[in-house]
Order: sequence, then structure tokens, then C-alpha cells
Amino acid sequence: MTKKFNVGDRVQCIIENEHLIGTIKKCPEVTEMCASILYAVMTDDGDIVYPIVTTIAPAQASVMVPQNVGDYISSWKGVSGRTSEQELYFLLERHYEDIDMRNGNGFEEGSVGDWIQRNFEQFIIAVLNGYEIDKTETEPLYEIVIVKRDDRQLLFEIGYSIEVRNESDNEGYWKQQFTEAEILKIDKANDTNYRLFAVRVEEVE
Repeated sequence: MTKKFNVGDRVQCIIENEHLIGTIKKCPEVTEMCASILYAVMTDDGDIVYPIVTTIAPAQASVMVPQNVGDYISSWKGVSGRTSEQELYFLLERHYEDIDMRNGNGFEEGSVGDWIQRNFEQFIIAVLNGYEIDKTETEPLYEIVIVKRDDRQLLFEIGYSIEVRNESDNEGYWKQQFTEAEILKIDKANDTNYRLFAVRVEEVE
């Protein structure tokens, strides 16, 4: 008996010898006598494909990643037609290069590098099989926007220092989002008033 899938199910399938992962978007009117009926599947790259039912299998559930990790992965997805395996190799290579550059100082808490170090297996699954953004963060996050323009100047936590840099300089490893408590701690430690420049992340255009 052929397995039936429902709209929204995460699946993997084979199309022209290519392994794809996506979500069922439309189900056919399947009959038990017809195993070659097509499903409509949206791949994680946004393409619609129509695999026959005998080539579809359930996919591993997406891992949950923070917004900054999801942004980091998506910024390198699909570059120059790389496969997911090539993208993983590229991202891991960048990660290990960054470790070498830090000379054993470690990553800032809450940064992309810190999350990868703590969730290495989940990072591999996220790159290869897809991911979802973790929406369970309940404490509001803020960016310290010093200058508003196309390339904004923001406050960053870089290593053990607090610096104002252009947003384009950050490749995902500097912390640029802070809780209210963290901003107050920065102001107290540096005798500053950065809280006056705080913009809630949801409000950033």
C-alpha cells in the first residue's frame, strides 16, 4: 500500500537523480489503483516539483535555529549553484578559519559562531536538510542604531570590546542585538547612554 501524505508534511524525494527536500503543497486525488499520481512539493529552495508518490519519503524535521544563524545560512545558500554538501563544506571552512583568527579567544555569547560551537550537529542538519527560525525568544531584542542610513552604524560587541561599526562590516559573528538588561549593563560599565539609541528589532526597517 502506498503511503499517503498531507499538505504541510515535510518530505524528501528524487527528481531526475537529484535528492530534494521540501513541503507538500498540494495533494492529488489518490486512488489505491494509481501509485504514480503526482504530488506538488515546494522545495526548500522555493521551486515546485511533482514527484510521483513512489519516490517520496518523510523527511527529518527541520531543526530550530536563532534568527541570526538562519540569516547567516540563507545568505550563502544557492551561491554559484553549489549543492547543499558543498555549502556545508564552505560554511564549516569559514567557521574554522574564524576560530583560527580568534587565537583561542572563543566567540561572543549569542553570536553565530557561538551557536555553531554549541550546536554543531544541528548546524549540519540545518544546512543539509533545512531549518526553522526559533520564535520562542520572549525577551525583546534591540539594536543600538547610532547613524540611520543604507549602511547603518550600529553598536557591536566584538570580543571583549564594545565598538561602533558599519553594519556591512558584520559577517554574522559580531553581536549586534541586545536585551534591555544587556544595554543597561553596557551603559553602567562604560558610563554611556546607548539606551537612548535602542531600536527594538521588530521595528527595524
